[in-house]
This record gives sequence, structure tokens and C-alpha cells, in this order.
Amino acid sequence: MSLDNLKKRPNTAGAEVINICNADCSFCGYGKGKDGKAADPRVKQKIDIESLDHLLKIYSKGGGGSFSLSPILGEVSAHPDWLNLVKKIRKFKNIKTTTCYTNATLIHRHGFKKILTSGLTSMTISTALGNKEQYKRLYGIDMYDQVKSNIINIIKKNKELSYPVNINLALRIDKPYNKFFKSKTYKNIIKYISPKNISILESWDDFRGIIKKSGLPKGQKFKGLKYMNERKNTPCYALYRKLQILVDGTIQGCSCRVEPELWGGNIKNYKTLHEAWNDKQIEEIRNNWFSGKLKKCCTQCSHYEPYTNLTKKNFINKNLKKIYDKFFNKKVQIRRLKNKTRIESDIDESPLF
Repeated sequence: MSLDNLKKRPNTAGAEVINICNADCSFCGYGKGKDGKAADPRVKQKIDIESLDHLLKIYSKGGGGSFSLSPILGEVSAHPDWLNLVKKIRKFKNIKTTTCYTNATLIHRHGFKKILTSGLTSMTISTALGNKEQYKRLYGIDMYDQVKSNIINIIKKNKELSYPVNINLALRIDKPYNKFFKSKTYKNIIKYISPKNISILESWDDFRGIIKKSGLPKGQKFKGLKYMNERKNTPCYALYRKLQILVDGTIQGCSCRVEPELWGGNIKNYKTLHEAWNDKQIEEIRNNWFSGKLKKCCTQCSHYEPYTNLTKKNFINKNLKKIYDKFFNKKVQIRRLKNKTRIESDIDESPLF
């Protein structure tokens, strides 16, 4: 796939449903820094429905594909009308899959069966299972019992309904991991979900210095900056993989962080997917990068991957194999338990797409 093809249309699209979160995770930039706005300076609000409707219309007309409902910094289920938004999305014939990220703290309020039959196709649950102290320390709220109950109930109901939704558990837990994998909680969970649907995040972003190491799970570390030579004049893959709008309809160049430097025009100002994807401000960011004029936020971002990775044949398969190999080379108790839990190296819910 050439650069010209990457510029024709995005691989996926997504919209923030809400930029409000009910947790205070120690490893997340939400609510941190000066006035709690160092990672997100915006007013807290629900998505502008006209902006969402317009994006859905031009995305479907332009070929559609997968659509993500996940906020960059926020909790999807904090939106009271979340499931009706899912149903709205699935009415567009060319939108084949709908995904979201959630901390599962509020999903019981929406109803487990209603979530699973809403049209949602994939759900990733970010959580810290194991014990109350760990959960409260990492997620900043005393809701461990409720979250554990929610997770068990939704994966159990999903199995009863013959798995209409692909549910993944994204664990943020302390080392050593064998404490969790020997627990009753783990043994209960794998009655309803395959170990291959459980991953552990092991390399972390510091949100440009906002997060300190003390905010990470015990034994974890920041992943640091990589591809420094490529970064100088090769745009990041995030600028070419996904059409992302914020709650007010603003197009943002990537979906890894909330970065005002990467804001483009409003989605409502474009008549076609191609026009929106080639937003003048976003295109300027892409083009300037080739001559070494990258935005400051991009020089400090640990999510960087060169856009050329998106053009390499079998890139996705090679990276999945790398993650697999990385896991099985680790001398940890997990291997002896013979499960297929993945070690993840990125926070973004779909880092390769």
C-alpha cells in the first residue's frame, strides 16, 4: 500500500462519546496536572449528535468499515444514552463492526443483555483484577467488588448468548503476575472467556511527563521514546490510520492523546469522507513532518510508529508474532499455567489499525 492509498481514506473511524470519566487512574493523564487539565484542556461534555450523525453518514457512504466509540480520555458508559448510539451506528449498512473501551464500573446500570444485544461487536475492559488495594491504588475509586461482579456477569451472559460480543480483558496489574493467575478470580473468569482474550499492559506512556513511575502498577516501567531517527522526518502512523473526531466534532490527527496541536477542522464542514480525511490542517501536519517540522507533542510521544509500517506487507501479523514471542520468552509463572495471555506494549485499543 502506497502513501497515496493511505491518503485516499482512513482504515477506521471513531468518535468520542463523552470526555468525562468516573475513575481517577494513577496511570492516566485524565484530571492530572495544572487545574486538572494538563492532558485535556477541554470543557467536559457529551458528544455533539449532529457531528456524530454527519461522520457516520460520510463514513458509510465512503465505504465504511470498523467504528470506535471510545473516548480518548473518558468512559463510554458514563454517557446515559450510550447503547442507543451503538444502535444508531449499526443502522449504517457499511459500518460492519462497532468497538469500545470501558472500565466496566457502570455497565450494570445499562443492563448486561442490553449491552450484548445492542449491536456492539467488540468490547475491551480495562481493569485491575486481583485485590481491592491494587484496584483502588491504580483506578482511584473504591469499586473493586462492583467491577469484578460486572465483569463476571457480562462474560457469563455473553457465553449464554453464544458470544455476540468479542470481550477482551486488558489487565493493569502488579508484578509478579502469578498471584493473579493462581487466584480464584482468574479460575472463575476462564470459565467464560478464553485466556487468549486476556492481555496485560506492560509498557506505559507518561503523557509528556504528567504521569510518574509511582503511578504505574508495581514492577512496570514507561516504554520511552523509540524510532528516533525515523521520527525526525517520517510522519507517525497515527496520522494515516484513523479518522478521529472529538466530542465537539473537531477532527484530531490521532487518537492516542488529546493534543490541541493536532486539531483540524470540524467534521460538519466536509461533504465527503475523502475531504474530511484530507483536512487542510491535518494534511499540513503530515506534509510538514517530511521536512522535519513535527509538532512538539509528537516529539514527546511514546506511541510513535513510522507511517511506513502501515505500508509493509504482513506488518500486523509480524507485530502480533512479536508480542507472542515476547510473552513466551518471559520466565514467569504464567507460562507454566499454559494460558495464552498476551503481553501488550501499547495503551491504544487498536494500535495497529
